[in-house]
Amino acid sequence: MTPLTTMHSAPQRQTAFPPRILAYYAVEGLASLGSSLLMLGIFFYTERKLGWTARQNLLLATAQGVVYVFGALGASAVSAHIGRRGMLIGLNLALAALASVALVSPAVHVVVPVILAYTAICAAGWPALESLVSSAAPDAHALSRRVAVYNLVWSGTGAAIVAVSGTLIVRYPPGMFLVPLAVHAICAALMIASPREVASSAAPGGEPHPTPEPELLRVRTLAMRLSRVALPSMYAVNYALGALMPSLPVIRSIPDTRMQTLIGSVWLLARWLAFVLLGATTWWHTRPRSLLAAAVVMLAAFLGVTLRPSALIPGAGFTTFGDQTSMILWQILLGLAMGLIYSGSLYFGMVLSHGSTEHGGYHEALIGLGSILGPGAGAAAEFLRGDDPPAVIASVAGIILLSVILSAVVSWRHDTG
Repeated sequence: MTPLTTMHSAPQRQTAFPPRILAYYAVEGLASLGSSLLMLGIFFYTERKLGWTARQNLLLATAQGVVYVFGALGASAVSAHIGRRGMLIGLNLALAALASVALVSPAVHVVVPVILAYTAICAAGWPALESLVSSAAPDAHALSRRVAVYNLVWSGTGAAIVAVSGTLIVRYPPGMFLVPLAVHAICAALMIASPREVASSAAPGGEPHPTPEPELLRVRTLAMRLSRVALPSMYAVNYALGALMPSLPVIRSIPDTRMQTLIGSVWLLARWLAFVLLGATTWWHTRPRSLLAAAVVMLAAFLGVTLRPSALIPGAGFTTFGDQTSMILWQILLGLAMGLIYSGSLYFGMVLSHGSTEHGGYHEALIGLGSILGPGAGAAAEFLRGDDPPAVIASVAGIILLSVILSAVVSWRHDTG
């Protein structure tokens, strides 16, 4: 029987989410609260509390991308020596310790090294968690459901905490570090209480693995190549937009920091909605070219979010409210496109690599690459052109355009070769 038919059997429904998987989701959700605050919400904190400009935020985001790559690539080696469970216990204790340092001394010369060390350690932890969640799935569709829930958990908790980060910054700034300290301490405790891994020779990582859909196997090479092009460009947008958001004119037109973070997180909420829709469907499992279409939408949406209609079309009657409404609508499209790119990339990679920690490391390293390229391009434009927001936006859009062109070439070569 193919996975399309076996997925409906009662035993597999019972084993799709065993208790250990639910525990991993709890760890994931808590960890996402901390990482979203210190890797996205931090840009509003630096702008409000440290007086940083867009250039400084872009430089911080670029440095985060560099250390993220190294952390992600080291995940497999660390996991091989101490196991995924032991690795996550140690990493979460280290993350809690780093947050406590910034809580005690929130000066810029302390906060910046803490953020960079925190980012590197986070990058090493996600591949192990992705692999644990994917392990021993009974079939490709059960794996898809697990990946869907995984995406809903990290994106939902992350969007929620970024949306309220402005309230923390205004009412209780130490909360930016106290929340990560608390959640990572709880994560370590949950992992200590979790059952030990049971080794097996069934598959890479020690567990049996699902067989990919035959239709996906036929386009395996295309799926992997498009994933490796689209995912970095998505995170180029993710971190460039995160760094730029506090300084965008539309956001600056909102006097209340609490409303700034709420409106500036609509794309994160839309990405969560995309994960809901994709988790309920399977059409995209065997259609890797959907990543190319999503990249095109992402390019248009990024420009729509960052450019004001009132500035582009003077005299057209756009008000501040119109600019804000336009930004929100474009954020919705942006989030939907990003959700498809992330879901497709993670699903294709995990099902075709049998859920290995090593592939999880490559997946996270591609994320790091994107967070170097996007903010790095924006920072370079700032240095070359000075305070020129359109140049910064154009430089990031150029990265996305390049990924669209590369994806189109990959798709064309697959058809002709």
